[in-house]
Amino acid sequence: MEIAKHRARALEDGTVAPSVKLLTSATYEWLNFRELNNLGNEKPTLMVKKLCTWATVNGIQYLHELTSEAVIKFRNSLPYATSTSSSLKVHWSVICGFFGWCCGMKYISENPVPNTKVYPAFRIKFTSPEVVPPTPEEIDKVLAACADRKLWLFVQTMRHSGMAIGDTLSLTRSKLTGNVISGRRRKTSEKYQVHIPSWLADALRESTLDESFFIDDADVHKAVLVQEGKLRKLFKLAGVSMTSHRLRHFFITQQLAAGFSADEVSDMVGTSPSEIRKTYKHFVTEGRDRIA
Repeated sequence: MEIAKHRARALEDGTVAPSVKLLTSATYEWLNFRELNNLGNEKPTLMVKKLCTWATVNGIQYLHELTSEAVIKFRNSLPYATSTSSSLKVHWSVICGFFGWCCGMKYISENPVPNTKVYPAFRIKFTSPEVVPPTPEEIDKVLAACADRKLWLFVQTMRHSGMAIGDTLSLTRSKLTGNVISGRRRKTSEKYQVHIPSWLADALRESTLDESFFIDDADVHKAVLVQEGKLRKLFKLAGVSMTSHRLRHFFITQQLAAGFSADEVSDMVGTSPSEIRKTYKHFVTEGRDRIA
């Protein structure tokens, strides 16, 4: 509320001109712009909703009221991990994109997000923990504990494709040709193409007559939350310490251990070769060091 009081005083003093651009209006236009340009809106929708909610609580209505002080306070309010995860950095980049667009549209004269090249103290720093994939024995325990055929197929698909949970939920018949899954990652729009076992491809096609193998709901974000809950219960029942993303780690490290290069694995999972080398440096086996 302090920000709102400061704004009111500034308006009374005539030091700040009232803006006609409401924050909610700007966010709506930005999301519409992204949709018209075929840009993903799942994370942007989530983040501008958080921004608008925070702004309302703090008495902010207009775009120009979001000063550097205000946006950093908003960033500090976000519930994302920082020291050992890129989660905050990834989500914050969405907000930075929104304000950059607002500057380009001339809705604000200056970007309120501090330039980290000029002010490095505002950089979001984190140290990624070393990737520890599940063991084949842990994967077997999970599959053995799964009584639900559809969930079992879901786990098998993640295990044998390395796709993230949202991409797996969004898998459709049109993306499966023979035993090859092709598409673009929902998170980054990066292309991927991966071979899965023929028996799994057949099982997917036989599991349903629908276009989508796993969900009918277009709200993938909601579906991910529901599926994460099912998987947590399954992992607990199997007696393993797991997350859905560790199934992706399992696939990637298995391919690297089998002798595929970082570039080859990159094409399979839609992640840059440099990111593969950085994240899985202890598993990358290329050239003379490649494991036979």
